[in-house]
Amino acid sequence: MEIRYAANPTDTKQYTTDKLREEFLIESLFEEGQIHLVYSHHDRVVVGGAIPTGETLKLDAGDALRTDYFLERREIGIVNIGPNGTVTVDGEKYPLNKRDCLYVGLGNKEVTFESDDPTNRLVSI
Repeated sequence: MEIRYAANPTDTKQYTTDKLREEFLIESLFEEGQIHLVYSHHDRVVVGGAIPTGETLKLDAGDALRTDYFLERREIGIVNIGPNGTVTVDGEKYPLNKRDCLYVGLGNKEVTFESDDPTNRLVSI
């Protein structure tokens, strides 16, 4: 998980376009077979991208959140921007078509992502 620290508003007024892009633009969010997460101290938000291909991807808290599981202290909104896939939350499957959304509340311990067609490389959940 990448961590981004908050910037001082006075300092950001002096940033060049390149510096603004370096501090705020997230460019590498989607990679096949991976979940990428960026934790920003601006509003304490986690932004993520997942492209499940051949294997199911599990959402993990990592070391940065200092929790046993990702949703121990937070909730999540999931939007499928690719072809059909399935999100499984604590054993219950939720099929998502393109542009479908799913809210998963605080306290759910296991969230996984899988593609309905692993050969389709355009899957993004």
